[in-house]
Amino acid sequence: MLAPLSADPRELAERLLKRFGSISALTYASEADLRQCAFHGEHWVEAFLAIRQLLHDGSREQMVQTPLGDDRSALDRYLVDTMGGLRRERMIAIMADGAGFVISEEIVADGAEGEIQVSPRILFGRALALDARSMLIAHNHPSGCAEPSETDIRQTRQLVSQADRLGVCVYDHLVIGRRTVVSMRERGLL
Repeated sequence: MLAPLSADPRELAERLLKRFGSISALTYASEADLRQCAFHGEHWVEAFLAIRQLLHDGSREQMVQTPLGDDRSALDRYLVDTMGGLRRERMIAIMADGAGFVISEEIVADGAEGEIQVSPRILFGRALALDARSMLIAHNHPSGCAEPSETDIRQTRQLVSQADRLGVCVYDHLVIGRRTVVSMRERGLL
């Protein structure tokens, strides 16, 4: 697959795997890290970034074409693709209109593993500014394990209570592992 991008695709593949350790890690690499791997005059980074963006956009497009939560398999694929390999915890909110269609996806918190703190002011302020009627929140576990922690459960219940008072429905909180997604709603934890 690297043949159109490099005069020596085997050498490029070896260089990338040596630097990033796996294809999965390569797919989550920052643009700056990718550029550090490129030798002077190589232009494969632009092609790689364009392909990665195209795949991301295709995955997202499938997710937003149905009301929030109606196509869990597309949603799960999108979240695993975009968050499953992150090295730091990230929480996002996917906000929907009254019919349940996605109107925005927002990063609401970033942090070290086990230390993510979401600000209700940021989360709900954005939802209210967009006139969102419902939202789905999701965060990843860099460990790769998608099991919700006691802290995840406690914080989610607080957020659900706050959202109810504001007239916003928290549809679900999904925990993203390396390859799996756990729904706190399905587990009865909301």
